[in-house]
Amino acid sequence: MTQAPADKRAKPAHPPQTRFPVVDNTLQVGGEPVTALAERADGRAFYAYDGALMRERVAALRAVLPAGVELHYAMKANPMPAVVNHMASLTDGLDVASARELAIALASGTDPLDISFAGPGKSDEDLAAAVAAGVIIILESPTELERVAALAAHAAVDPRVAVRVNPDFELKASGMKMGGGPKPFGIDAEQVPDVLARIGDLPLEFRGLHIFSGSQNLRPEALVEAHDRTVELALRLAAAAPVPVRWVNIGGGLGVPYFPGEQPLDLGPVMANLARRVEELRAALPSAA
Repeated sequence: MTQAPADKRAKPAHPPQTRFPVVDNTLQVGGEPVTALAERADGRAFYAYDGALMRERVAALRAVLPAGVELHYAMKANPMPAVVNHMASLTDGLDVASARELAIALASGTDPLDISFAGPGKSDEDLAAAVAAGVIIILESPTELERVAALAAHAAVDPRVAVRVNPDFELKASGMKMGGGPKPFGIDAEQVPDVLARIGDLPLEFRGLHIFSGSQNLRPEALVEAHDRTVELALRLAAAAPVPVRWVNIGGGLGVPYFPGEQPLDLGPVMANLARRVEELRAALPSAA
């Protein structure tokens, strides 16, 4: 018998991502066999989530985050109400991208000031719901700014807004690039000073800046560089803000090894550098969180 030559292009498998054990050839979720969960579902299709595992993963991330850095859950990851309620109890706030997600977020009991509404292409319904709820609207374009300003005339309180910046750099080797060149996410960095000046002329409550250059990155050096440039850009733009910047959202970008050859992200150098940069932000922007 002959053996086929090994594929020189083959890469080693990444470390297993599942944390669910198998007992007696049966997958366990939350300490229960899936067969038992299926019986409880009465034969219907279902999703099963392990709340304890979610708590463990959030705690692991918090353990390495610099002190005072807040952690928000982006509901686009999973907007199931039970999941959102659980994550709301573990994190400092929620990010939504539709009126439906906003309703779920508010039902979780999360303070509207801890809810941000991001995403391009917000509908009139989305913006009206966000203004009425008093959440922070992440402005993605000058046009969206004017739409919110029109709603402000009929609002009980000044709408709360922040500006999403399309930075003039990208997160290298990221799964999805959010910055650098024409992108649907945010306002080009060179336009932001004019937008900030316009906000100062309107009945709006300015809160801060959202600068996110990419996602799904497994290279510590790329994340370090992105954080460096993000803080530098935030400080430069803050000088043009109509009022002191209260918070800076740097996004996530922390990757997960999904594919063969990928290894878990080494958070050590990323968080050490982030701690230094956070202190720099706090010193320059004492009102920022």
